[in-house]
Amino acid sequence: MNYLAVFLCADGGIIRNDETGEVMNMEVGDLDTQQQAIVEACTKFDCEHLRNGVIRKRSGAGGFLIVDAQEFVEV
Repeated sequence: MNYLAVFLCADGGIIRNDETGEVMNMEVGDLDTQQQAIVEACTKFDCEHLRNGVIRKRSGAGGFLIVDAQEFVEV
C-alpha cells in the first residue's frame, strides 16, 4: 500500500495549497503496514510518533498525518 504524509499545522488542521486548495503532502512509500509507514516517515522527517498516525518534529510546530492512498482520497 502506498502511504502519504499529510501536512498538519500547529493546531492540528490540514494544510492546503493557497492557490489550488489541494492537501499538502509528501509520499512516504509503498509499505505493508501503517506502522511501517510511520517508522519510515519518522526516519525520513526526523519526527516522533504521537499516536494514531500523527507525527511531529517538535512541540507546537505542526507535523504530519500518515495515511494510505485510500484514506488520502477522503482527506
